[in-house]
Amino acid sequence: MVVRLSRMRAAIRRNGFLLKILLSYIATGSILLGALSYMMYHQYSRSFLGEIHKNAEQLLGQSYNVVETYWASTFGYLTQFHIFHNVPTSANDQVNAGTIFSALFAEAHEPVQMGDISRKLSEIVASNPIIESVYVINRKADKVFSSMTVAQPVDEFFDRDIVDFVTTHSFQGEYTLYPRKVRFSYAQKSTDYNAISVLFVEETQNGKPVSVLVFNLKQSALQQMVNPQTDNDAIRIFIVGKDGQVISHPDMDRVNTNIADDGDYIRTILDSTSSGGSFAANIDGSKTLVAYKKSTALFGWTFVSVGDYNKLLWSFAKLGNIIFLLTGLFVVISIGTAVWFTGNTVRPLRRLLRKVKTGAEAPAERGPLNEYEALDHLVDNLVSNVDELKASVREGMPAVKSDLLKKMLHGAVISQAEWLEKADKHRIRLDATHYAVCVLRIGSFKALADRRSARDLALIRFAILNIATETLGPDYAVEAVDGETDHVALIVNLDERRAEEIEDLKPGLAKTQSHIRNYLGLTVTVSVGVPAAGRQDIHQSYKSALLLSEYRIVRGKDAILFHDDAASFGREAYAYPFELEKRLIEALKAAEQERADEIVDEFLHRVGGFSYDEMLLSLTQLSLAAVGSVQGAAGGAEPDHVRLTFKSAMRELGACDDPADVRSWFAKLTSAIVELTRARRDGKNKELVQRMIDFVERRFRDPNLTVEAVSEHVELSPNYVRTIFKNNTDKSLSAYIGELRFNEAKRLLLETDEHANKIAELVGFGSGKYFYSAFKKAIGQTPDEFRRTRGRVPAAE
Repeated sequence: MVVRLSRMRAAIRRNGFLLKILLSYIATGSILLGALSYMMYHQYSRSFLGEIHKNAEQLLGQSYNVVETYWASTFGYLTQFHIFHNVPTSANDQVNAGTIFSALFAEAHEPVQMGDISRKLSEIVASNPIIESVYVINRKADKVFSSMTVAQPVDEFFDRDIVDFVTTHSFQGEYTLYPRKVRFSYAQKSTDYNAISVLFVEETQNGKPVSVLVFNLKQSALQQMVNPQTDNDAIRIFIVGKDGQVISHPDMDRVNTNIADDGDYIRTILDSTSSGGSFAANIDGSKTLVAYKKSTALFGWTFVSVGDYNKLLWSFAKLGNIIFLLTGLFVVISIGTAVWFTGNTVRPLRRLLRKVKTGAEAPAERGPLNEYEALDHLVDNLVSNVDELKASVREGMPAVKSDLLKKMLHGAVISQAEWLEKADKHRIRLDATHYAVCVLRIGSFKALADRRSARDLALIRFAILNIATETLGPDYAVEAVDGETDHVALIVNLDERRAEEIEDLKPGLAKTQSHIRNYLGLTVTVSVGVPAAGRQDIHQSYKSALLLSEYRIVRGKDAILFHDDAASFGREAYAYPFELEKRLIEALKAAEQERADEIVDEFLHRVGGFSYDEMLLSLTQLSLAAVGSVQGAAGGAEPDHVRLTFKSAMRELGACDDPADVRSWFAKLTSAIVELTRARRDGKNKELVQRMIDFVERRFRDPNLTVEAVSEHVELSPNYVRTIFKNNTDKSLSAYIGELRFNEAKRLLLETDEHANKIAELVGFGSGKYFYSAFKKAIGQTPDEFRRTRGRVPAAE
């Protein structure tokens, strides 16, 4: 047994990878199928429950409609026998109505009359199956007429319950509904049934009923209409009154009982303000579906249906069992599929392991390996072999040559012995007396880097190096180095004569620029550093070439710059042009875009003689001063392109390649500032115009109100007030004042009897004569004509 367990553990260990794959397939398939089954079951469950609720409400609604229709018909039939102030309610059957009238109000009855009354009552019972019996109680005649027997004295009548109810009950309204248990014996015959007695009190004396018409309706017939499907015990429908008394119920023993305290579901229904609905409740420990509908026509009755969830969901439970059975079947299928796929997956792996069995064998101390561990061990061996191979060939890789040249450009110290060994081994062509480093700097590099990946940029630099070496190669020995950012470097071998005549490189460099532009669509700035007298000074040439390339901001991105050109840069002493900065800020505050652009051009020309650092500093200071002219002012937060810090301005200006880039950058900046200034100015002007309008509307009746008075109020010159009011309202301030005065004058002419001269004073015209002429000019009529044509006649003066 122990040996068998050991072998089993070893087999599991050897096939651990296979078992993991197999279990992963099984787990994945089972989880997916289980999730699918749960989602299906949950979705169908919700849908089915919703359908059950809907069907329960529909079934209840059908019962409600049947009862309401039949009850309305029955009650209408009963009402025709009700007497309204001694006038028969039915004009169709005067004789019948007269018979009931006689039974109710006559103080004595002849035998023939009594026979007619009994016959009429029997006909009423026979005419409607829901009517069990009819009584007529007449205390004047001390008789109770019944459809069941001949007349009897009131105190001897066999149905004592109804007599006692009439005697003791306080009646209100034309009729009273009395659900009750009818139980009596008469003529050796017992009667026992549930009834709804409808009582019409036809006459009273001293507040006591004297003449009463009673119809006893069978509750069993009502229940048959409420719930006709007696064979369906899943749903029970019954009727309860406002106080919880059972009007109708499948269990006749519950009729006329009060179930208000039978459960929370009844109290919920009785207390609900809704006309109907459905909900789930726990009744006697079982989950139950309860639906209800309240009636406004049937005495405030509430129709209630109670359904057992287990019976209602029986068909769905069968569906759930089928779903779970299918889920189990699919799980079994997924296991078989997983076994098949796992075998197909692991079989090639085992063949591979057999082929490399020696390399995959583990050390003895580790014991047997599963497939995954064996492959891991094999890969470790392969990686180790590759590392050894890399180490053995690293000395011959081009990367070593590139690293050596980069060290030389950056001034790293390399011993003479190391240099001779590696230069010969890697065939580095640096054997001249003098050298010059040429830097090829890619134009618009920031935009290019935003569009391309790092790999693409590396390929672009590689292409530039190839073009440069092929172009210069026929005339010069060149070593190329990738700068790994926005430039590449060329180390050009020169003899002493060529070092003195270094500008002979210009045609070849220009040709290189042309090829790069044609083949790659790129522009490069070429800068040639100070010739180096020996390999030890190459880094100085590279450093001076890098510095010189910055001056493309003056010469342009396609310039070729030599070290002698450096003397022409920075020739002027640094003196920041504050007067141009002041003029630019004034132009921006005045929102004059063209003037601002002209000042920027003049500023660029002025700082063109500074060193690169001084130019960059001056341009940065100018941009910050321009932004500072609007930052912090009223008008809300500035847009992102108007927010600058010293570092961000230096960075963005440093990315500009030539004067055109600088002008374009400043144009965007000043344009944004001008738009912001105009927006703020327009906002202030609108506030100012609103102040003027408010002032004029308060003071237009003052004859001394003029444009000058308004300008004093807002503390601005009259001409400026006229201009901004006209620009913002499309009408002059004087015209606006006149418009207010004429509108007020028209109102007073139509609504008052004041003389026109008096109205002229009231609306701010100093002279009635001027008012007349101005009014006619503005309105087209004199004040008197305006008043007369509008139907207003002034009172006699």
